[in-house]
Amino acid sequence: MTPVDLDAVLALQQRCYGVDFLERREAFAAKLAVTDGLGCCWMARGEDGQPLAYAVSLPVCEATLPALDAPRCQRPVLPTLLYLHDMAVAPEARSLGLASRLLARLRESAGALGLGRMGLVAVQGSQPYWQRQGFAEAAALTAPLRAKLASFGADARFLVQSLR
Repeated sequence: MTPVDLDAVLALQQRCYGVDFLERREAFAAKLAVTDGLGCCWMARGEDGQPLAYAVSLPVCEATLPALDAPRCQRPVLPTLLYLHDMAVAPEARSLGLASRLLARLRESAGALGLGRMGLVAVQGSQPYWQRQGFAEAAALTAPLRAKLASFGADARFLVQSLR
């Protein structure tokens, strides 16, 4: 994914998420900027070139995990996990296995970065899906992580997966 893809990302996001979870262009641009060249953000397109899905992730530690719609992000010197900030698949493409393929790419990216864990914030009732993918609710949350999690809503859950 590159900055040229941001219009497609925003359009897919709008089709897949409720209004409370929509992020601005600057939030996505900030994530792309801190992951430039790391292979952490991916776009899937159909044979006709139409965008069908995307995944945005970034290497973080719990203290640098971005809140929802954060206009700035920072890349820590020593990240502890690859954070899957957002994944969206167009409704008409949900039977194509794109989410599984994007998740496999992200696991490869985490390994290439030397990260043994992935994390994400489950929203809109998606926790069962992510649990089927091998993620589990984090046992304990630091106060700063709880505060950032709150930006995603009362039902948001921080999930992690060990890759080793």
